[in-house]
Amino acid sequence: MKRTLVLLLVLASALTATAAQQPVQPPAGSNWQHVQMLPKGTSIYVYSRTSHQRCDLAAVDADTLTCVHDKEVVFQRTNIASIKLAHHGRSSLIGLAIGAGAGIGIGYGIAASHADTTVCGLGCVTVSDKTISKPLYSTMGALLGATVGSLTGLFTDFSRSTVYKAP
Repeated sequence: MKRTLVLLLVLASALTATAAQQPVQPPAGSNWQHVQMLPKGTSIYVYSRTSHQRCDLAAVDADTLTCVHDKEVVFQRTNIASIKLAHHGRSSLIGLAIGAGAGIGIGYGIAASHADTTVCGLGCVTVSDKTISKPLYSTMGALLGATVGSLTGLFTDFSRSTVYKAP
């Protein structure tokens, strides 16, 4: 159990460190000049007063933002409420770490709740005449949790960062 936990913590730390090296990071603060400095093709979320759109940045000038998502979309600066940078990879890695940690705890808890210490001893579980160790349950939980967490982070992109917010 300890070896599995240490391995997962080291893996999560390494993945989080890798995610922190995202190539597109906004400068400190949040204003229109920062949007103008973003490279073309940057994946962004544009929230206007009436709708929102995930798209790839095509062009920015003093009054408009143009991006592409199936077709070219032009937003007037006066209608934009905020612009956020997409961080699918970072969200996926954060979800992986959270899911793995939760999976370890849940797997260990399930194993402990089925423990028959009088027959099997402390460190194993009897299920349908088979002996399964707590580390195995924890590992299975970690793998399932990591998978679910990673996919959740990838598709929800919950770690978006704001690069512009209307005054």
